[in-house]
Amino acid sequence: MSKKIAVIMSVYKSDRVDFFKQAVSSILNQSAPCHLFIYRDGALPATLMREMNALSIKSNVTILGSDENRGLAFALNQLIDVVLNKGFEFIARMDSDDLSYPLRLEKQINFLESNTDVDICGCFCREFGSSYAKSVKSLPTSHTELYDFSISRCPFIHPTVMFRRSVFDDGLRYPVDTHLTEDMAFWLCCLERGKIFSNLDLVLLDFRMEEDTVMRRKGIGKSISETKLRFKYMIKLKRVSAKNVFLISSRIFFHLMPPFLLKLSYKYLR
Repeated sequence: MSKKIAVIMSVYKSDRVDFFKQAVSSILNQSAPCHLFIYRDGALPATLMREMNALSIKSNVTILGSDENRGLAFALNQLIDVVLNKGFEFIARMDSDDLSYPLRLEKQINFLESNTDVDICGCFCREFGSSYAKSVKSLPTSHTELYDFSISRCPFIHPTVMFRRSVFDDGLRYPVDTHLTEDMAFWLCCLERGKIFSNLDLVLLDFRMEEDTVMRRKGIGKSISETKLRFKYMIKLKRVSAKNVFLISSRIFFHLMPPFLLKLSYKYLR
């Protein structure tokens, strides 16, 4: 077993088996050797379980899990604890329905090994599967840009990231008490702890979207949770300004838009 790169993925009962198989294949066919750790978050339908059982005999795949659904943050934290104990140097995330390009992990590990100050590295992606998908979804690349960007926006496309193990050796984990905003809370916590961010200006992942993807970002609960979180870290990270207050506040309306306006804004204003 190579102890350099671990890839972590959570699987849930609603995941489609064909998408899951494609996602797994894209990781197992990377140019850089890696070990895939999959967490079963609750009971799965028979079709998914058959695929999980078939994967469990592979030497570069480890299956973990529980019959109780505990949520993504809990699943990721369980996987992180396991891969740290096994001595892996780098940890990459992957979702169960996306497609990593063959050179993704190689490009990211080469960047991290050449830029030893960077703790977390993401990349650009190609969105597909919906009318509002973008052919290239880009983000700021430097830490300075990402620090300011993170106050009102998400600094990473979450299934593209690769971490140094030191991020988690320091005790950081995905928060399980931030309703609907686990990823954003984690990135802001990383910034508070002084972690350095970067994105490669390369498209290295196909990010699957469906017509209802944007609707899962809608609702008063998510709006309130995210707004409180962002204002909290705007103060903690010493980024209080009229501009940031406006940008954070405007996201309340984004989450409460009618569906057709939400889709238009998602396509043209991101």
